[in-house]
Order: sequence, then structure tokens, then C-alpha cells
Amino acid sequence: MITIQYEVCNGCGICVETCPTGALLLQNGKACFDPSLCEGCEVCIESCPQDAIVAQEAVTVGSDVI
Repeated sequence: MITIQYEVCNGCGICVETCPTGALLLQNGKACFDPSLCEGCEVCIESCPQDAIVAQEAVTVGSDVI
């Protein structure tokens, strides 16, 4: 799972272009993330020149992963 640090994102769109599943898009000049489309490849993290995208560990609560 990824997290976007909106205060760091400059809206360049490189992550959107490199995401193979289309999980990222630009909205209001910032990258946005659809977790249902993410496969966890982390290509977006590697491609972000601002380091605005970071990996976040999934947390299991009962039988749910959040």
C-alpha cells in the first residue's frame, strides 16, 4: 500500500504515467490513489522525483486488512 504526501507532491504526473495499473491520477493538481487498482509494485515510489509517495505497511484488524 502507498501513501501520498500531498504537501510534497507538485503534480508533475510522472507517477501517473508510470503506474502500470492506472491506480494513480491527478486531481486538483495533486496525485491521487485508488487502492483497489494498486498491485503493490511500487513503481510510483521509484519514479516520483519529489519523494511524495511512500510505502505504508498494511495493518490487519481481525480478518480485515486496512
